[in-house]
Amino acid sequence: MVVRSVEKPRRGKRSVVSEEFRELFWKTLGRLVLLYFVPLLLLAGFFYLQYRNLVQSSLRAHLEVIAEHQASTFDLFLRERLVNLGNLLDDPRFREMDLERELPSLLRELQLTSPAFVDLGVVNAAGDLIHYAGPVSYSETVNYRNESWFQELLEPGGTSVITEIYRGFRDQPHFTLAVRRGEGEDLSVLRSALSPEQLSSYLATLEGANEVYAAIVNDEGILQVATSAVGEPLNPTGFVPPQEPERGFVSGNGPEHMSDYAYARLNETPWTLVVTDATAGGGGILGIPHTFVLGMLVVFFMAGVVILVRTRQVVGTQMAVQEHEAELSGQLVQAAKLASVGELAAGIAHEINNPLAVIAEEVGVLKDSLDPELEEDEEPVDLQEHLDAIHEAVFRCRDITRKLLTFVRKTEVNIQSQDLHEILDEVLDTMMGNELAISNVTPEKRYDPRIPEIQTDRNQLIQVFVNLVKNAIDAMPGGGPLTVTTELRDDRVAVAVRDSGKGMTPGHMERVFLPFFTTKDPGKGTGLGLSVSYTIIQNFGGDFYVESTLGEGSTFTVELPLGKTSSPVFD
Repeated sequence: MVVRSVEKPRRGKRSVVSEEFRELFWKTLGRLVLLYFVPLLLLAGFFYLQYRNLVQSSLRAHLEVIAEHQASTFDLFLRERLVNLGNLLDDPRFREMDLERELPSLLRELQLTSPAFVDLGVVNAAGDLIHYAGPVSYSETVNYRNESWFQELLEPGGTSVITEIYRGFRDQPHFTLAVRRGEGEDLSVLRSALSPEQLSSYLATLEGANEVYAAIVNDEGILQVATSAVGEPLNPTGFVPPQEPERGFVSGNGPEHMSDYAYARLNETPWTLVVTDATAGGGGILGIPHTFVLGMLVVFFMAGVVILVRTRQVVGTQMAVQEHEAELSGQLVQAAKLASVGELAAGIAHEINNPLAVIAEEVGVLKDSLDPELEEDEEPVDLQEHLDAIHEAVFRCRDITRKLLTFVRKTEVNIQSQDLHEILDEVLDTMMGNELAISNVTPEKRYDPRIPEIQTDRNQLIQVFVNLVKNAIDAMPGGGPLTVTTELRDDRVAVAVRDSGKGMTPGHMERVFLPFFTTKDPGKGTGLGLSVSYTIIQNFGGDFYVESTLGEGSTFTVELPLGKTSSPVFD
């Protein structure tokens, strides 16, 4: 049986089928999408997570190797610069030179070994800069006694020092390298400033520099040396590598573009070299590869085509099955109607006989009035009174046959506002009135006056109540009271039909709404009435249930919604 939402009192069959096809198509498409796509998505997610874990592990190991290699290379670079200064200071000829004149040439020789050297200066035990060669002309004597790097050199065992980046007397960021020889008055210090730009350029030439962003930071995370992609020296960063272990990998701690990094501590200075992946995103190491994306798009496209084709096949098959079921259901309902009419035939015939008897009597009176033999003895007949009686009887017959034909005729569903009590009165007084009287069954109406009009199909609802009244009459062979009660229950209306008959057993109650099940004697019932009635009420969006006690009677209750409801459409 097909349930369709009725939006207008009347509409074409084509629009109903089209709406149902669309609704069924989208529901089926949704189910197939879940059936096909969800496993594909889960599988793709699983492979992606496995791939990402593998790539992350490889990336971590790769970055750690680069960080360790670059840290060792940079350490060697700094050590060589210290060796350059130390060899110059250890040269026996150094003390015999005219440093005022020879120091610039010594600086040029150092710059040939590395362009990172900016200047060269000789400092005595008091911290005074006694000789200098470089880009700065000092107008006053420069003294380094209070500088931290000089104090570090004066400590026992201090032979060399590399400072962190600072501005110093020149107010320019630079590093100071210094070596010490001798003690007391013979102490001599040779110092040089290193260019941060040259160190950054050197860092950018190390192995793997094209794969990573590299930087050197101190223990507080201040940039000492960095490539342009990372930042400027002396700026703070989010890199604060742990002291232990000396080499490792840190996740989720750093600037936005350097959240995961490998690090390695330097030996010559208390600095740490950090590197992060420079190829992440856009198909990089941590991005999804283009081949994987392309492959998944192809798979999903093919799955989408399969789903669409399969959806149309499934919907077409279901529509054909439903149309066949609807046709059978319509035939079943019509058969139930005809069966009810057959059982009502005696009562309907009696209803028609009454007005026919009135017509026959009135015609007889009129014929007698026209008999010449009776004219003299009788008073003049009032023709209008007898003609009115005949007219009333004829129209009563017409109303009875019209209601019967309306009930039997196979019509389209027509949802309109209906007076529930008027429908019940038509069933109890007109259609079943004579049969109730003959069966000695007395209807008792207990109507709730608060019940408003409901949206329903009048013809189908009459069929339900006719079936309930007929069953109640059959359940009371000796007659008795038949109570029909209406009640307003929130947004629903309930109609209870209670008889005082023999009742039903629990086994009968479980099967009472099944097709072709009947408790009547053979030949007295088809078993379709309650089954069809149950289907009609369910498709109206209502409920239909029964309460019964063996030997005391049964109560069939119908609940219907007050507002616009769905209705079965039998094609």
